[in-house]
Amino acid sequence: MSERLNSMRIRIRRLKTLPVLPTLLTAGNLASGITAILCAAHDMLEAGAVMVFVAMVCDMLDGKVARMTKTDGPFGAELDSLSDVVSFGVAPAILAHRLLLGEPGVFDHGQRLLWFLTVFYPVMAAIRLARYNVEHSDTATTSFRGLPSPGAAAVVCSWIILHYHQDILHSIPVAYLGAAQDHEHIYKYVSLETLDAYRWIFIAITFISALMMVSTVRYPHIGNTLFGRLGFRHFIIIFLMISVLVLVPQYFLVVVTTVYLLSGLAWEGHAMWTKWRLGRNLLEDAEEDEAEDAGVSGQKDESSGPRPGR
Repeated sequence: MSERLNSMRIRIRRLKTLPVLPTLLTAGNLASGITAILCAAHDMLEAGAVMVFVAMVCDMLDGKVARMTKTDGPFGAELDSLSDVVSFGVAPAILAHRLLLGEPGVFDHGQRLLWFLTVFYPVMAAIRLARYNVEHSDTATTSFRGLPSPGAAAVVCSWIILHYHQDILHSIPVAYLGAAQDHEHIYKYVSLETLDAYRWIFIAITFISALMMVSTVRYPHIGNTLFGRLGFRHFIIIFLMISVLVLVPQYFLVVVTTVYLLSGLAWEGHAMWTKWRLGRNLLEDAEEDEAEDAGVSGQKDESSGPRPGR
């Protein structure tokens, strides 16, 4: 009986203290994601997309601050992943659905594709985060396997912001449901038959971003680059990029995030072409062959957790 009680005491872990600043930053990540969803509910899509970028800043800083103050641990890692699912999975999907369809509608004719995309994106983000949690190591890395969830959210939200700053996109055909107005709100309904070229491109980019999150395509680690040491030339380039961001943020964000998305595909295409020239299997993945089945083994280092920037 005493052995059983001792075993229960070992398994019951009580968190006595919390790291204040890192936890506040992670909470800021989650709060920003929830605010983005609320903005989507009130047709404030541009503000919601900006809040997702605010969540990215919080997500980028919380892990760095935790390691600087030596307060990193499994609690912060788990809280970070839960926040990322909301901010970089659910929030971008809700914003995208609102932009594509408007209100109302979920399962009616012409709406099911958009419903599928809205569900598919956060599911892929959750799988991406869960896979990263069991694959990560404590050593610094220069690249990710698969598109990081903040990177995918940045792609989606940058296209949402562009929509509100491009005059040619304002002539989007909308089929109004009668003349129903309530406190100066016009409820509009958009079906697949009324989607314009911009929205179809947006659907394709969102779908590709979701797939890239669960892929094995390599993407550079932007966080380590920004917080690491850079040569003088690279620093000048980053300074010029920040200047362009301040001048024309809507165009800069779309170009940079979309190029980041496509860069992984280009790199993977080059790698497959090299394998084809050498007569190797195009689908060969040495890391995949050496990987363990985490879902079966159930072994995970509990003293460590996921790193920010997934």
